[in-house]
Amino acid sequence: MKAIDLFCGAGGFSCGFEQAGISVEYGVDRNEQALKTFDETHDGEAIHHDISEGVPDAFADEAFDIVFGSPPCQGFSDARGHRRLDDERNELVFSFIQWIRELDPDYVMMENVAGMATISDEFLAAIETEYADAGYDVTWKKLNAADYGVPQTRERVIYFGVRKGSRVSPSLPRGEYHENGGNQLSLDGTIQNGWTTVRDAIRDLPAPTEDGVVSLPPLSDYPDNDYLPLIRDGAEKTWNQVAKTPTDDETTRQIVSCLRPGEMYRSSRFGDRYRQVWELIADQFTAVEQDCLHFIARNRTRKEFRMGEKSVGAVPDFKIARQLEHEEDDVLQALDDLLSDGWVRTDIDGETTGYDLNTKSGIRPRYMRLTPDGQSNTILTTDFNPRDKLHPTENRGLSLREGARIQSFPDSFEFVGSFDDIANQIGNAVPPLMGKRLAEHLLETHEKRTTKI
Repeated sequence: MKAIDLFCGAGGFSCGFEQAGISVEYGVDRNEQALKTFDETHDGEAIHHDISEGVPDAFADEAFDIVFGSPPCQGFSDARGHRRLDDERNELVFSFIQWIRELDPDYVMMENVAGMATISDEFLAAIETEYADAGYDVTWKKLNAADYGVPQTRERVIYFGVRKGSRVSPSLPRGEYHENGGNQLSLDGTIQNGWTTVRDAIRDLPAPTEDGVVSLPPLSDYPDNDYLPLIRDGAEKTWNQVAKTPTDDETTRQIVSCLRPGEMYRSSRFGDRYRQVWELIADQFTAVEQDCLHFIARNRTRKEFRMGEKSVGAVPDFKIARQLEHEEDDVLQALDDLLSDGWVRTDIDGETTGYDLNTKSGIRPRYMRLTPDGQSNTILTTDFNPRDKLHPTENRGLSLREGARIQSFPDSFEFVGSFDDIANQIGNAVPPLMGKRLAEHLLETHEKRTTKI
């Protein structure tokens, strides 16, 4: 079966389809650097083209059984807290469907972020209408990559469509892995595997190197690891084993070294997974300063402690002084010292000065250390900066290859470009193992269709 990958990026989706035995003839994208990686790692031809500009004449006489792809997702994503229905990137979904209309394949598959499912009912209805008008019956579902063997809880919306009149209804595959492992039975009565862990994915990788090339130890050293044979795929060495380390200052390095697996540096939240600055580096603060930071963190969003309706977070200095069991002058001096050192910022309302946590003191999530015996959350393009994700046990960021392993790219897949180029390619990709299972399900659907015919 012949296929074309739209918005292909480096080709994670294509990698999975190829592993399932589908021939991907072309990968189309406008990201030139990602296309260089696609060109190096796939037999299909990398085509530089803006998909919103329509189908090139060169494809007029091409026949494809399958069109699949991943329209850029930032317009739907709530990962950074911004979503707009009228975001121009959302229109690329309809550009994708226009290609479907013109190429007229038997099957279509589209991947996007989970946020797509909640942007609006009208938007989802418009997508289904466009597919129907193009001649396809479609179904969609939010799937978790961890259920397909990927060591990452990456949720994605998957659309699967078949040409109308095909005598089969589109469906999506159940996962073969389960969070609770052997406690879960599949439909055929077999016991499902447990989710793959971060430790499973990266435990054999040598330390990062300057050029990123490393030799891999024998698989026989890891007899109980079912993931490594899949990801090695016969490779004896791999590439892109390069990582960044925190270089800000000694304070940052101290904070990072104190974080345990599964924890993150965030002073504005409380719970088992959050660590606060006044506790992590207590030796750098006086008792009064620690109490000030703690009080601000606990009360910065409470209505009775806010400066006013327009100020969210800043707590008036006099309210801090009244609540703490310290002399008022000592509290005001502590606040001034914290401000001078960059741990807090101020907000002024008339003659009132309010104090809030600053970025330096962990108002936002930073330095999240992965749990070796759990799964990574979604790998993003920014996650190779140590400020975002940390290695489970080492005081550094994830290496590019570790991120690729967590995305389920095989070790033979060599990414091309600068560190940031490759980080973008990995973070934007469809995990190949998930793509493979989706492609296998497509082939199973095709077999049912051809048998019925």
